[in-house]
Amino acid sequence: MDMKLNAERIRTLREQRAWSQEHLATVAGLSTRTLQRIEAGAAASPGTSLALAAALDVPVAELSNTVPTEESSAGPAADALKARLPSWVMMGLLIVLLVIWFGYTVGKDAALRDNRADVACESDAIDCR
Repeated sequence: MDMKLNAERIRTLREQRAWSQEHLATVAGLSTRTLQRIEAGAAASPGTSLALAAALDVPVAELSNTVPTEESSAGPAADALKARLPSWVMMGLLIVLLVIWFGYTVGKDAALRDNRADVACESDAIDCR
């Protein structure tokens, strides 16, 4: 028996991932036309519903044709932000560490070069020109 899915919820979940209809259909193992029909409001078979839920990493009940509450609709967006925030923080930290390491390496090389020049000047004043 086919079930009616919440087309807007499917579209929202797909767009949160920045996926095209073609990409979601491929990940779910469906044809693009089937996904287009579902997002247009057509009913879906239980297998199709399960495939979409698995591809979107949500329970099938979340895709059912019930109106989501404010709390449940804000949850996945907030969870997605929380999941992305640590990766951005880590990326920023890695960039900062890379800049510090690069500056340290360049500074250390310059200091060693100056020290060699000072030693050469102390041993022979002709090299200090």
